[in-house]
Amino acid sequence: MALLLGAGVAQAQETLPGLDAPRLEGMRAQIDRCRPGGPGAPAARELDLTLSDIVPFSQAILARHDLRPSLRRENGQWRLVLNLGPVRRLAQPSGNPETVYLSGDARLALEDRRSRFRDLSPLDEASVVAADLAYDVRDEAPDGTPGAWLDTAKLAQELPGYRLVRLYTDSFTGFSAAALESRPEKGTPHRLYAVAGTHVFAHLDFRTWASGLTLARAQFTSNAALSMIADMADYVSDLRTGGEALVTGQSQGGLTAQGIGYLLQSYLDGRGGPHHLVHVVSWGGAGGQEVLARMIAAERDEGSRGFRQSLEQHWALTEPDYPRAMGVWQAVSAEWARIPPGREAASIQATMGHARVVGYFFEIDLFARVGTFPGRMMAFPTALILPEACEMTVVEARLGLSVEPLGVRLESHFLDGYRRAVGRGALGIARPALPAKWPWLLRLLPALERVGYLWLDTLYFEGAAAEPENWRRCVAAGHWFTPKNASCSQSWWTGCSPPPGETLWCLASPP
Repeated sequence: MALLLGAGVAQAQETLPGLDAPRLEGMRAQIDRCRPGGPGAPAARELDLTLSDIVPFSQAILARHDLRPSLRRENGQWRLVLNLGPVRRLAQPSGNPETVYLSGDARLALEDRRSRFRDLSPLDEASVVAADLAYDVRDEAPDGTPGAWLDTAKLAQELPGYRLVRLYTDSFTGFSAAALESRPEKGTPHRLYAVAGTHVFAHLDFRTWASGLTLARAQFTSNAALSMIADMADYVSDLRTGGEALVTGQSQGGLTAQGIGYLLQSYLDGRGGPHHLVHVVSWGGAGGQEVLARMIAAERDEGSRGFRQSLEQHWALTEPDYPRAMGVWQAVSAEWARIPPGREAASIQATMGHARVVGYFFEIDLFARVGTFPGRMMAFPTALILPEACEMTVVEARLGLSVEPLGVRLESHFLDGYRRAVGRGALGIARPALPAKWPWLLRLLPALERVGYLWLDTLYFEGAAAEPENWRRCVAAGHWFTPKNASCSQSWWTGCSPPPGETLWCLASPP
């Protein structure tokens, strides 16, 4: 689940009502301490991170963030120490002893001979910012103008080296994403495709909650996602004016990014021919391999991507991009037909091996325990998420609750924690690791999926399918049906148009 933190204490104070409520006392106290004329910053400590080793590659990343490790002698022994400055005195939850740390260092994730980039850390650093910006993509502009919208002024401020190419939104699943292209001064051409996760507080959207119950399968198989995959394939296949493509997201967005990366690479493998490298960078997301296997099985057994047939017919008759989206789906489905039964997991891993697939996580992040990640996972030291003296955690800013110990654990999943860590050079000291897992949760996946798709149906029929724009599309299609009439071709027929003041949905259908 992805939560958004307001930028800074002032914003939290302006946007949260009821600051005097008892449950918000912790947040108010943190605000008051850092107010001009207040009692001053809370007690802080100088945080030293002890490192066992550091290679020149990592030193360069740390230096970019004005951090340089030093040698210190304590109790007759030398230690390699990285000073992160003053941070709040917050207790850190214990990690899971079943987490397995592997040999190697950050170069395993940030160097790839298939890429035109010698050092991939600038791309991954930009991707965590892009993943954050994806949460700001809206179905329409603030003034009600139809069409997807993103605050380009904020984009220019947060990622000045990129320009907006296209936005993608899906009315059924709540999928939203932004395609950002590097400006010429950034050097090697590339694009970031940033996907939003679950909208919880800012821009509350229950469609993303329902999609979350499918572990993002509904989102990465949506019409908008498949259209984005077609665009990505064209871009990476253009050897003259195209470039490398990186798809990224956090939490459910990270799961969706894995699904999109897999579908894109499957599509490219099926088409054949040379293309630029595809990157998948997931932040705090669960592993998606089991969900991908269920998607393949459903297509082979049922000929379905998960949505009911009446919806597929409606979209085919009303959405201009539907043929292009389904062209991608049909192409990858043909590839899956060649997978021997029981070899789905191996096939997924082999396909993802043709791309660069990296997942960043904190050991204390509970969400990293779900599913198998189809790539390399890199763990950050927990201490990197600790806020500075006058910073608030998400739990304080959004809920007004105490931060210890659950709040610190949740901070390890939110983008604020990842952005804070990356700003402290986390990519340079990340270590390859295998997180502890919760296999029991995957056993619930079939039931959770059914609930998720049913919830999506309900939200659609009560929302987008009953809106005037959808009614215009139904009428333009020439034939439609409603809950009150199974066959309509004239609006004046009984049950073939919404009564005044009532909500009624329609779906276009073949005559």
